[in-house]
Amino acid sequence: MILMQSIKDIILSVSEDVVRNLPCSFEKTYYGKMNYSSKNTILDSNNQLLEKTIAFEIAFIHVITYFLAYGMGCSKEYLHILRILDTNRMFSWYKIKDDIMILQLNNCNIPTGKEICELINEHDRFIAKDVKKKLGQFYTPTRIAQKMVFEVRDELKVLSDQDLVVDPACGTGVFVVEIIKQMSAFLSFDKLIEFVENNMFAYDVNPFSVIATKLSVLNILLEIAPDTAHKNKFSLAVPTLNNMKWKNTITDEEKNTFSIILGNPPYFKLDSKALKDIDGYQTIIYGQPNIYSLFMHWGISHLSPNGTMSFIVPQSIRSGLYFKKLREEINSLQIKSILHIDSRQNIFDRAEQAVLIICLQNTPASNTKTKIQFTNTNQAVLSEYSIPRSKLMTDKDSNYMFIINKKFEMYGILEKVCSNSTTLAANDSLVKFSNGLFVWNQHKESLTDSPEGAIPIVYSADVQPIDFRFITSWANSKRKSFAKMTDKTCNYVLSGKRLLVQRTTNFEKDIRLKACLISDEFLNSYASYFLENHVNFLCSKSEKGKILTDEIMYYYLGLLNSKLINYAFISISGNTQVSSNELNLLPFSNNNVQDISVFVSEHLLELRERQDELDRLVCEAYDLSANETNMIIGY
Repeated sequence: MILMQSIKDIILSVSEDVVRNLPCSFEKTYYGKMNYSSKNTILDSNNQLLEKTIAFEIAFIHVITYFLAYGMGCSKEYLHILRILDTNRMFSWYKIKDDIMILQLNNCNIPTGKEICELINEHDRFIAKDVKKKLGQFYTPTRIAQKMVFEVRDELKVLSDQDLVVDPACGTGVFVVEIIKQMSAFLSFDKLIEFVENNMFAYDVNPFSVIATKLSVLNILLEIAPDTAHKNKFSLAVPTLNNMKWKNTITDEEKNTFSIILGNPPYFKLDSKALKDIDGYQTIIYGQPNIYSLFMHWGISHLSPNGTMSFIVPQSIRSGLYFKKLREEINSLQIKSILHIDSRQNIFDRAEQAVLIICLQNTPASNTKTKIQFTNTNQAVLSEYSIPRSKLMTDKDSNYMFIINKKFEMYGILEKVCSNSTTLAANDSLVKFSNGLFVWNQHKESLTDSPEGAIPIVYSADVQPIDFRFITSWANSKRKSFAKMTDKTCNYVLSGKRLLVQRTTNFEKDIRLKACLISDEFLNSYASYFLENHVNFLCSKSEKGKILTDEIMYYYLGLLNSKLINYAFISISGNTQVSSNELNLLPFSNNNVQDISVFVSEHLLELRERQDELDRLVCEAYDLSANETNMIIGY
């Protein structure tokens, strides 16, 4: 449902009055709990933009509360209801003063309970993208929340009055609402009310999210109420819902443990240096953390024995180097299921984010089976199977990466591939992948369009499968193809033939590795060059500047352009970036080196046309059977 024009006009009109009446520096109070680190970055945004956002949210809450009160037959008491729910007085300090506005509310098409739920869930369409990004605020589609709650339905059925349930980043309350719906099937209405009041918790740093969650809960309880008498009770005694709190889950103290934890935490990067003032998270911090990893750790730390936790998290959790300590912590728990959403398109409003749903249980890890399910964005199941725990995660040496593939049969092949290979991260490896060090927008003063007194910059777009193309004209006028050598950049210079791999990858494609050799034509024109930081290159472990032999480079070029290695890569990588860390952990065989190298060098120009021949040579290097080889070729 798109916000009805008449309702939208009323909200916008009210918000104009709210802006005029906002207390001085109200944005510092409103966003005061959003300091996950020593700096509250949301307050860096344009002040007028923040005030406009806050005013819209306050107006929105007043209008939605009015509609709920209208449905309860007490619209004149709407502000009284809001004051009961708004324990922090972020919204109820304001009052719609214009009687004409109230008249317009009465005369518009009053939404039904279902429409009110939809209105609450789509409010963020009207929030500026810059604000949404800094909040990490991308609310969960109802269909995904329903799926997650359905996955824990058995656990919900056996909850007692001693068990607590929480959404630690509640958004608009979509998870809480779906849990209430599920529990209404096996609890009487009075028992359900009692459980919601005493046992259901919800936290968020955004005060709008907390009040929106309370309104969503009140709305669904009104819908579920079995008769008019039960509905009328709400007009006399509105549930306070005091366990749904304006709270910073990560930094505020929490003494409770929870039997069920469900949520969709925010996603944004944090400055690891700024986290020094936050206790309790150092065990999972490695490099630059993302806020969602802190929520995962919080959930695991506050999960009751035998409790269940289900989170929507970015696919980067599967293999990202920065999350290896978090994966080590997850490795100690039972993994009930992993639901893989097979696209990053159209999941969240105005955001492309590859995600999966991981469901953990606080019981010792064992070689039980984990359900793996692949769905599209419409939640249609593409494939589903159960896999032994021993096949799901790699060992410590490979950073506990998750191995997830659409086809169950691939696990047997991947197990064989790993047993007949080594990684470049191994101590005895003589080569490794590194990434280019030239960051063009940090050296703008040295950029130029002319090769005079400058050397070329090799960008990621220059690296295509098999094909190297040096681009000399860019749509972005600030990006240049050459740069002058300076004291800052002289250590970034490379020379000679190199095997390059593009660091960006299309998440939706099966063939995601783009590798090529720098062309002889380019090297005949330029003695040296910079590699931009979105390009990986193969180099000697002992000396990056050392030129590798043609045999080694053609061999790895063949492997990286084979279907087998691409399928190994997509089975471990959930990123839209191809990191040098992931490349160094790929299973590379040391067999058939000469045969593959000669084949690639002799057929380089028509390698795509001879893909099947290349794939058979590579599969042979890993001792795959004829049937396994045919499966890879026909994947």
